[in-house]
Amino acid sequence: MATFVTRSQWGARAPKSVSNNITPAQGGVVVHHVDAVKVAKAHHADCAAQVRGIQNFHMDSNGWSDIAYSHLACVHGYLFQGRGENVRTAAQGTTQGNDDWYAVCALTGGSSSNYDTITAGLIDAVRYGINRLRVSGGAAQAITGHRDHHATACPGNLYSRVLNGEVNPGGGPLPYPGVSFRQPPTFEHASVATWQYRMNSAHGYSLAVDGRYGPGSDSACRSFQSSKGLSVDGIVGPATWGATFA
Repeated sequence: MATFVTRSQWGARAPKSVSNNITPAQGGVVVHHVDAVKVAKAHHADCAAQVRGIQNFHMDSNGWSDIAYSHLACVHGYLFQGRGENVRTAAQGTTQGNDDWYAVCALTGGSSSNYDTITAGLIDAVRYGINRLRVSGGAAQAITGHRDHHATACPGNLYSRVLNGEVNPGGGPLPYPGVSFRQPPTFEHASVATWQYRMNSAHGYSLAVDGRYGPGSDSACRSFQSSKGLSVDGIVGPATWGATFA
């Protein structure tokens, strides 16, 4: 299991303010990375200073109350306490994203062809962070990437690890998020974008990855359900979700 590093252990500044106005049972956990360039530290002794630098940037340059993330994970298998459980984040880029979702940030970065090594220790630390946020923070089962909430490439090469369920503490395919997608009216949820991306990348559809479950997504869902011998009702429930991510 990953080693947990408390705020006092990594030398965190006190937050300017703390908001407990978060409803993670309506969302889940979002996976982030730091940057579009490689940032992982070769030696774990340098990681605490990296986290302090992120906090300083978020508080002094962005004007936020604290480091944006709930927790941060390094490639050496350590989980750094960020805002922690039951505290609203500032990481998702949308009000709804920050209201309903926690954030775990990997201390990695890079481009698709030149990315930091994704170590077993990093994945273990991300899983540990998600599990803490579920068990102690009331997070729903959904796991998404930052790109599902906001126009960004984040979390880079970690996004495939989200889609295949590798960062899921329970193992196996990406867990059903606990909400069924149906329309009309158009249903909006970050996990819709995760499903749309998977439908395109794994099953050959050409959906807009916008987090909106409208007529186009409904039509694709019915086609997919028919091809898999599922009940054709246009509803992405547990069975359809499971088949999509199998």
